[in-house]
Amino acid sequence: MAIPLVLLHGYHSEGKTFDAWRKILDGRGFKVEDIFIGNYVTENNEINVDDIAEGFDRALRLRGMADKPFDIVVHSTGMLVLRAWLTAPGAVVKTPDGKVKKLRQSLLKHLIGLAPATNGSPVAPKGRSLLGRIFLGKHELGPDFLASGNLVLNNLELASKYTWDLAHKDLFVDPPFYDSEPETPYVFIFDGTSDLGDISKIFDSNDQLGTDGIVRWAGAPLNSRKIVLDFTRTPSNPDRFEWTDWVNVNLPLIPIAGVNHTQILSNPPAGLQDLVVAALGVNSADAFKNFYEQARKTQVVIDGHAKIEPDPWQQFVVHAVDERGNGIDDFSIEVLLRDASNKDNPISTFEDEVHPYSLDKSFRCFHVRLKDAPLAQFSAPGNKVVVRFRASSGTDVISYEGFNTPNPAPRPAGQPAPEFVELDITSNALNPDKKLFFPFTTTFLEVRLNREPVPQESPLTDYEIFQFLAK
Repeated sequence: MAIPLVLLHGYHSEGKTFDAWRKILDGRGFKVEDIFIGNYVTENNEINVDDIAEGFDRALRLRGMADKPFDIVVHSTGMLVLRAWLTAPGAVVKTPDGKVKKLRQSLLKHLIGLAPATNGSPVAPKGRSLLGRIFLGKHELGPDFLASGNLVLNNLELASKYTWDLAHKDLFVDPPFYDSEPETPYVFIFDGTSDLGDISKIFDSNDQLGTDGIVRWAGAPLNSRKIVLDFTRTPSNPDRFEWTDWVNVNLPLIPIAGVNHTQILSNPPAGLQDLVVAALGVNSADAFKNFYEQARKTQVVIDGHAKIEPDPWQQFVVHAVDERGNGIDDFSIEVLLRDASNKDNPISTFEDEVHPYSLDKSFRCFHVRLKDAPLAQFSAPGNKVVVRFRASSGTDVISYEGFNTPNPAPRPAGQPAPEFVELDITSNALNPDKKLFFPFTTTFLEVRLNREPVPQESPLTDYEIFQFLAK
């Protein structure tokens, strides 16, 4: 018996953008009455992704679909709406025996992501600009005239607190939300290898590197891991850095040649149509595995397009906090290759393309082109991989420090604040199962430092920020 198929569009869009896919699916044997095309508001400055997810749930309830299985195809921001719906309050509960039960997860049978903005988009901040409001904003006269959906765009921005928190709800949890087992949805992620052509010239050229014109290849899949570098712990503490296993690496990106972010909806090639229909028919772990084995053989050879292997890119989303969990706004981070002679060779590409989240600069996204990084040198005998971190409080009376900081406080009179802290992560960075660098993935990196008062030059025991007056 057929189950409903929901089609969910993205930002600055509407349901009719799925017209081409509805005709395709109708021609492939899917009944039109079983296809439900969502239509939701994005260009309203007072709503956010969570609001849209709640609206999605209300629409399911009105049609009697809230507790029944369904499949879904999402485009762009539709992926964030779906993930927000899956993790909404009340969607995850604990049973009397203490087990976690994901009430909505088991209802979703197949998740097809077409150019999904799983980790946001590099062009989201452009929508808030005057140019963005003119081209993308609401053009009907009224109170929302030229509104571009500021809250949704905030959620969509690279390294947003929203996507960071969302990842901790559905990616870094146990049991997993996405797997190859029937209790979780079968996930398939497709993205085009072309940009937007002439339209892309209105964006910064860096915004287009490693993207389909709107979303990054590295950020589209659910493939993720989290690393915590905790400089507040002593060097002897075994929990000084935590390194999770990769999650969802069995759900790799399937690149599609010859289409960009919009064409994957408006003009999907026949080969992509075949893959999507086949994906919707997967009904077992073995069939799931076989699908990906076949997709890897044909994933970029579609409709006569030359085989194109996308550049291997990776995203690092960094959040810097002090020991109380407060954000650190002013920081820099380097990854160094330290050779046997103790010479440091920075992986310069790590900081080539950095995007601080506009509302909270303690969150930043780093986009790394892996073919430009000297990864082959990592395995050379005697080489080490070191992370070096610098942070500033903006005042001389407070500094950020960590255990293994050179000359940590208290310091001799006149001693300058430490320049950096660093941590040797070689044991995991060079572990084949852990690997620091992995193409088409997103690594979430949390860095923790102590925020410390700085002692006065004299007397050494007093601090400028607080002291008792002499009697």
